[in-house]
Amino acid sequence: MRVAMLRNLLRISAVVLFLGMILFMATAVLEDLSGNFQHQRLDFESTFASFNNETGADHFIVPNIIHLIRFSQPEFSFIDYICIQAAFRNHRPDHFYIHTNEAGRKFRGKYWELIERDLELRSRIRILPLEPPSEIFGQEIPPDLRPFHGGDIARIRTIMKYGGIYLDNDVYVIKNLDKYRKYEIAINWDKDQFLGTQVIIANRRARFLAMWLDSYREYHPELWYYNAGERPTTEILYRYPELVHRVKVQFGADISLSLNLYVEKKFDWRPLDTIHLMINHRSYMDPYYNETPSFDENVIKTYPYPFGEMAREMVAASGMNNFINAKKMT
Repeated sequence: MRVAMLRNLLRISAVVLFLGMILFMATAVLEDLSGNFQHQRLDFESTFASFNNETGADHFIVPNIIHLIRFSQPEFSFIDYICIQAAFRNHRPDHFYIHTNEAGRKFRGKYWELIERDLELRSRIRILPLEPPSEIFGQEIPPDLRPFHGGDIARIRTIMKYGGIYLDNDVYVIKNLDKYRKYEIAINWDKDQFLGTQVIIANRRARFLAMWLDSYREYHPELWYYNAGERPTTEILYRYPELVHRVKVQFGADISLSLNLYVEKKFDWRPLDTIHLMINHRSYMDPYYNETPSFDENVIKTYPYPFGEMAREMVAASGMNNFINAKKMT
């Protein structure tokens, strides 16, 4: 009898000990998880709190992804082709993310076909669905402005989602942009001008992005560049310039620089990192526009101004003529 009682007591003690060990381990795991969550939360909240956008990090903090946004632009032009080739060959991104509202995420035209024949380039392209924003903070974006003002908003949101390098479709990349991938955000802000939105290189958690988007709570559709450039410059960057790595001149966003591509034969574009071609503004900006209203691989063979040299380099580097000839033979 006493032996049986002793055995039961030992069994009960063993069960209690076992349960106690499980409880101890579970508590430790929960505390560890809680501690990790708290640590992660604190890390998130303090991201870039004391970051120096003058010196940057000692490693890349911006993913090597180039973002392009194409709203209601199903056909690729010669300029589109040249610019995507320049970005590919002069920067070498891991991926291109092309964000579009085209049905089926399909593009068309001779130059898109040439991109598809360039297997190395095409393998890096991801086509993602994106609709132009119709409102911002409850304020309607007029339908005719959605590709433009909506595009301004979409580029901010896209970088906030993925991080990376945003380029306008007519930005020509001249040099590798890796040196800017060590900053929280690098953006064009020339002296005595508002910021430029043609090139944005940023970590998705960059502080300025959220503040920039929030500044749209006061949206003025009647003012073309107020929300995209003027307001974020005067209301945010004038007060907190340390939020960005300020790029002067090197992104080639100044109109005077772009104009040189079509009027100044001796203009040296090579020291720049990128340049905005302003192709949609040539009709009123370029005094020689009527002589060469459009560009293709034949026109640029003899085009005497700097853009001709830039385009010829990409035609040669991409093997474009080989693709064209191969297509003629099929």
